[in-house]
Formats: sequence, structure tokens, C-alpha cells
Amino acid sequence: MKIKRFFDKDSRSAMLQVRAEMGPDAVILSSKNINGQVELVAAMDFDEQELRTAEQQAYTADQATTRTRAAVADEPVSVASVNGGATLEDLQKELGNLRGLLEGELAQLAWREMAERPSVKAALLSRLNQLGLSRPLCNAVVDKMPSRGELEQLWKACLELLTRRIQVTGDALLNEGGIIALVGSTGVGKTTTIAKLAARFAMRHGHREVGLITTDCFRIGGQEQLETFADYLGIPMIVATDGQQLQAALEQLANRKLVLIDTAGMSQRDVRLLQQFQTLKSVGFPIDAYVVLSATAQTGSLNEVVKVFGRSALAGAMITKTDECSELGGLIDLLIKSNLKVGYVSSGQKVPEDIAPARAENLLEKAVSLMEESTRQDEAKSAGRVQKRAVV
Repeated sequence: MKIKRFFDKDSRSAMLQVRAEMGPDAVILSSKNINGQVELVAAMDFDEQELRTAEQQAYTADQATTRTRAAVADEPVSVASVNGGATLEDLQKELGNLRGLLEGELAQLAWREMAERPSVKAALLSRLNQLGLSRPLCNAVVDKMPSRGELEQLWKACLELLTRRIQVTGDALLNEGGIIALVGSTGVGKTTTIAKLAARFAMRHGHREVGLITTDCFRIGGQEQLETFADYLGIPMIVATDGQQLQAALEQLANRKLVLIDTAGMSQRDVRLLQQFQTLKSVGFPIDAYVVLSATAQTGSLNEVVKVFGRSALAGAMITKTDECSELGGLIDLLIKSNLKVGYVSSGQKVPEDIAPARAENLLEKAVSLMEESTRQDEAKSAGRVQKRAVV
């Protein structure tokens, strides 16, 4: 068994040193603060048999020391000779070494006991937190896990539980059609997503079954961009700047199987965003509003957007820019917390290739992949710092 001490500014940095030098199977024997730094004592190649052997050796040595001390009391000498030539000083030194080993092994036993009970759950909480999930959701998932078990199996069970909690619509929109409005903040990809959906529907049902409406009269070039897509696909595109025009446009496209409405993108704190959404609900047509959420947005902004529209008023969500994000946990957390069904996921700019029906397992796999990549980068940076310090 190899035991080594590691020092760094905080526990995370010290742990990264441990993993970089001793590998993922290393175990922590102790942790304490020394002069503003964290000291971790780690070990690898641990064997419980060593602990039993160490305990027996320590007990035997302790008994031998007791007998020797009694002999010395009966017959004073300068150096007592025991065990075929070993001096009392040698025996005491060896006993000290054995006791040190025993203390380390006992600390390891305590660590293993924690790893089988609260620490397994602590490890799961740590991973879920690294995934980007909120503390309440992390706790809710881990509370459903057993207190004992193999970490990787329990981690797989956590991911399966999360997968079941992510709701998706499947491919219903492109199979059945309807009147669909995409709402959301500026720059999240509403217009491009509409173009992809329109192209996919036209390929599946014919271009005569699709119609487009835009209410975006604020963004420079917004109408022109959608009109270019419409011309390319050979489908109509109507501009509606108020409720009356929107109602007239929907009546004009009533014979189309799918009508897609592109709305103006604004800040989630702009009151006009809510007003625009309310207009959609006031024209007397069954419009399903999907909020478009960018995977690159901060979790706080995503929560604000959903709060503006109200969870119950939304038919679901579309996710964009998954090819550009560094994590997906915050978005997944919002989807679960808000009970939002996910329709489609966009992962690039190509029309119509870069869009697919949402799959819960795919979202979790992507989230885990991003987390693992981030961990590898952190470990590589830490190993580089350790190597640099060693060279210096």
C-alpha cells in the first residue's frame, strides 16, 4: 500500500492532485487544514487484510513491550536484548511504526464505512452538482437511492431516474401539424428553428401543407430572413404586426396543416414580450406556444423566460445551440422543475439537418459527456500545475 500527503490551497485542488498522481482508485485517509492549506493523506492499493495483519502485529508488539518492560524492572541493564538480539529501543521504534500504520488503516476503515453509507450519497450529490443540477433536485434524486452499493451502479440509477423525469413530445408536431408559435428572448434561434421545422414538414407532407407568419417587426432583417426561407421552400409567409392582422393571416392559412408563427425576440424583462404572448392567446385560434431555450444561456435567464410566460400557458419548449454549450444540467433542471415537454433539439445552423425530436436519454448523455470533458480539463490543468511546481 502506498500512502502520500498532498498539500494545496483548497480541498478540490488537493483532490485533483491525488487523482492526477495516484489515479481514480486512490482513497483519502485524512484531511485537515495546516497554515491556510489543505493537507490530504491518500493511499492506493489498499487491502483490508493489511489492516488485520497490522492489528495483530501491533497487539503482539504491544504485549512484547509489556513483558520486556517487566523484565527490565526486575533486572536493570543499559540496553535490554529481546527476540534474538533486538534491543528494547528497536522494539519500541517498530511498535511506533506499527501504531502509525494501524492509525492510518483505522482511518481508512472509517472512510470506507462513510463511502458505503453517507459518502456514496455524497459522491452522487457531487456528480449531480457537477452536472449543473440545482441542490433541491440533486437531493430529491439521491434520496431515492439506497445508502449502500457500488457507486457506478447507483450513478447509472440516478441518470435513469432523471431520464424518466424529462418529458418529451416525440415527433407529434411534424406528424400531425397544428398552429405553432415560437416565443423567447433575442438571439435564441427562433427563426432558424422555424425554418428547419417548415423544411422538415414540407419534405414529409408537401410544401402546400405549410404556412409561415411573422410578428417580428422590431429586428432589422428578421422578416427578410424568414421570407428568404419561405421563397426557398415555396411556401407563403405573411407579416402580422398586431392582433387583427394575426387573426386575418391565420384565416388565410386555415387550409394548411402546419402554420408556424415567428415572434419578435426581446429581453425577458421587456414587458412587450409578455404583451406579444398575450396577443397570440387572444385571436381565437388554438395556438400552441413553445418557448425556445438556448443551451448556452445562463440558468437564471432561462428561469426568468419561463416565468414570464407561465409554465401552464406553454405547450412545451424547443432547445437550441446544444453544439455550443459547456453544460446542460441547468437547462435539464428547469425542464424537470417546470414540467415542460421538449419538442425538438437543434444542434447547428444547417437547414433542415440540424434538428431532431427530443430524446430524454440523449439530453442526459450529452450533459454527462460535457461534465466529464470539463472534469478532464480541470484534471489536466491541475496536473500541469503540479508538474510546473515540481520543475521549479
